[in-house]
Amino acid sequence: MRNHYETLDLARRQFDASLTAPEVKQAYRRALLQHHPDKAVEPQAEQQQTVDAITLAYKTLAEPAAKAAYDRELRLSQAARDKGTDKISYTGLVIVDLDDLDYDETTGDWWRGCRCGQEQGFIVTENDLEKESKSGELIIGCRGCSLWLKVLFGVEEDDQDISQSAQVDS
Repeated sequence: MRNHYETLDLARRQFDASLTAPEVKQAYRRALLQHHPDKAVEPQAEQQQTVDAITLAYKTLAEPAAKAAYDRELRLSQAARDKGTDKISYTGLVIVDLDDLDYDETTGDWWRGCRCGQEQGFIVTENDLEKESKSGELIIGCRGCSLWLKVLFGVEEDDQDISQSAQVDS
């Protein structure tokens, strides 16, 4: 199955942050001309793309927020495919401690801005931390671009858990 970059013949520019909307529009027009049944010079049955697939690829890649979300999904799906080979890689991965993030007392979430300009690009919730409590690390993607943040943290038992376990031992 082709991804949106392949649909618009932009596979060489996949995950390229400098890909502009006019460049995507130009690729969209080329793809429409190449694959439109009434306009195609030489029909290519095995490589024929539908107008709907081309339009969806254009709408996704031309809008920066939609492109960032699509890139994130694409990277996750590639990582899931590669997981069996232990070949997971995150381009633009920054490693930080949980203490390096800002804490929002009203929501109970930790956050950090991203270099893409998203003020709260990375948000870590208590549930995220609980899910990864055994490993002590969490990898999250920016909400505005394709960058990643690896958050390292330690899990401490609170005094109540310690006193309960001490009572059981007695």
